[in-house]
Amino acid sequence: MLVALWFAAAVTTVCLEVDGSLSPVICKAPSSRLDARREVCECPTGRRTEAPICAAGEVPPSDNRALNVFRRKAGQDGSLVGDRFQGRPVCVPPASAASRRP
Repeated sequence: MLVALWFAAAVTTVCLEVDGSLSPVICKAPSSRLDARREVCECPTGRRTEAPICAAGEVPPSDNRALNVFRRKAGQDGSLVGDRFQGRPVCVPPASAASRRP
């Protein structure tokens, strides 16, 4: 018997400026950890784009002009999921639990 496991990559929202750089995203989380609704994220500036969260031990590419040019082109479809820059996935570091608490 062959069993296939499918793991969905965790995805978050980023805001891409016209030049491909990242700008801050504003997310509103549910008021309770028991609330199953997803966070609602908005971009005050830039385009709302989906990006994968880096897996454990995975390091995102260094933020530089070449990466900005790549993100600008790759993010035109509204997603950076599955896109690779210099052999590395264009991912976002996970937020630490400490940074999410007031």
